Amino acid sequence: MAMGENIFSRFDLVAAGESGQALWAARAPYRPEPGFDLMLIPRLPGGADWRQDQEARAALDRIEAEPWVASVSREGKQPTVRLADDWIEGRGQQIHSGSDGDAEFAEMAGGNRYAVYFWGANTTKALHIGHLRNLAVGNAVAGALKQAGARVENRSLICDVGRSMGEAMAGVATRAGEDAGPDSSQKSDHFVGFCYADYVTASRNGGAGDDGAEDSVARESSMYDDKADEMMMRVLSGDQKALELWSKTRSWVISGQRKTLARLGIAFDKVIFESDFLPEVAEFMNKGLAEGTLTRRWGDDMVMYETEREELEEMPLVRSDGLPTQHMRALAYWAAADELDDVISMQVCGNEWVAHVTCRRKLIDELGLANGNGYGSARGGGPPTYDIFHGMVARENESISSSKKGALLIDDLVEWLEDELAQNPELAQEMARHPHPETVPAQIALGYFLLQPTTKQVKFGRDKLLREGKGSLGWDLARAQAHHASAEIKGERPAEDPDYRFAVVQSEHYPVHLRSAVEEFDVAPLSKYLSHFARWYREDERAPEVEGVVQPVLEQGLRGLGLEGA
Repeated sequence: MAMGENIFSRFDLVAAGESGQALWAARAPYRPEPGFDLMLIPRLPGGADWRQDQEARAALDRIEAEPWVASVSREGKQPTVRLADDWIEGRGQQIHSGSDGDAEFAEMAGGNRYAVYFWGANTTKALHIGHLRNLAVGNAVAGALKQAGARVENRSLICDVGRSMGEAMAGVATRAGEDAGPDSSQKSDHFVGFCYADYVTASRNGGAGDDGAEDSVARESSMYDDKADEMMMRVLSGDQKALELWSKTRSWVISGQRKTLARLGIAFDKVIFESDFLPEVAEFMNKGLAEGTLTRRWGDDMVMYETEREELEEMPLVRSDGLPTQHMRALAYWAAADELDDVISMQVCGNEWVAHVTCRRKLIDELGLANGNGYGSARGGGPPTYDIFHGMVARENESISSSKKGALLIDDLVEWLEDELAQNPELAQEMARHPHPETVPAQIALGYFLLQPTTKQVKFGRDKLLREGKGSLGWDLARAQAHHASAEIKGERPAEDPDYRFAVVQSEHYPVHLRSAVEEFDVAPLSKYLSHFARWYREDERAPEVEGVVQPVLEQGLRGLGLEGA
């Protein structure tokens, strides 16, 4: 086996029978085991006994004949493998030297172009922890693709028009006046968020949230004839004063949110505003009405799409005054945008939008608007090629919405982490040993969401972030990076130390999990692997040779999960 070739990939090739499928699977033990490095699991139909299967026994013979194998034990029901000392030490030295870097992963996704859409918040408020999960998942998927050799752009489709934008403008005008703005001591997105929340709470809307699909579209579908509606109508009609306030409000929020993103180490290559696609909204609406695909609802003249689907029977698209809902604005972008022509696109969003996405794709098909770039969704309806849905974030048994009082802002969370790490003497002493302590708060905040099953709801609490081994990936990685060698190698050479052997074999799991993340767009298995590796390393004193293997893998993991820039 060529040095640097992944041992698990090589094993599958050697273990393959005449059918071309591996008859054995190799697994590393959960902790170092005396006498062996890999456990072998038979892949035989119907639970057949491998000892009675000639082809399975022949595969064991081929495995044992490999130069990187020292011995195969066939005692008991489960064979085990001890790897050659020379291979263990050669691979360990290669990892320690960093000679390959991420080049060994480049073939996984090399040559492909991806556009990963996340962030996606309204330009009405500061980012809260509900947005943090979207950012964590999107940034991690993008990080894995980049490490795997793909060309990746981080993109975001930003909502800057609609009912909530009118509410933010009305809130600013009510609280500070149309010519006023945030003072120098106030973060600009916080200022707009306060104005927005005050207006929503005081309005007939009664303080309903705006982050969930059902709440958002229901509110956008109603006409209130209030200051918020007036503001958006003035913007759509080209009123100069309203356009100036709209532009300033949007700019204040985007500027403030970008500062938050910078604290998290997340950058975006391209930002697209929904307002840029208002001409397409009118074009597609007129086309749908003319062809009978769309209808006007009796009573309020709302332009509707009757989906014939139980989860969203009626899809409201454009109000009678011409204001499009989020359904229609998203449709206009995904059906018309030319920057989607040559990329594999994926959008990260909460799973409350599943019905919206499903019906939007169906409508794009029926209107004949599919963006024909060869990378359209296999489910129809053009881009994005893939949707990545995640569960909502709950706090104290309710979902997070920034129009409700008490929403935990990302800025406040990061500042709390910074204070905890600086003011707690034990934590401060540990972080003093970390190679990049300034990155740790953001790493903890983002990393927390990567261990969770992506589609499940997360019950969030600040107290969960600094619990080692309790589901906080960022904290596991941070403490492992701050843990330095203080023991001596066990034996006369590294290969005689069970910890060293275990570290080298565990490192071979990294490309396996990275490939899975790239193919499945799910980083949870990679995150769980890294969390286990980090916790094992820190639970005891290790030799410098062991540290020399573990730390490069942890650094690779930070890059692969998009956490290195924090």
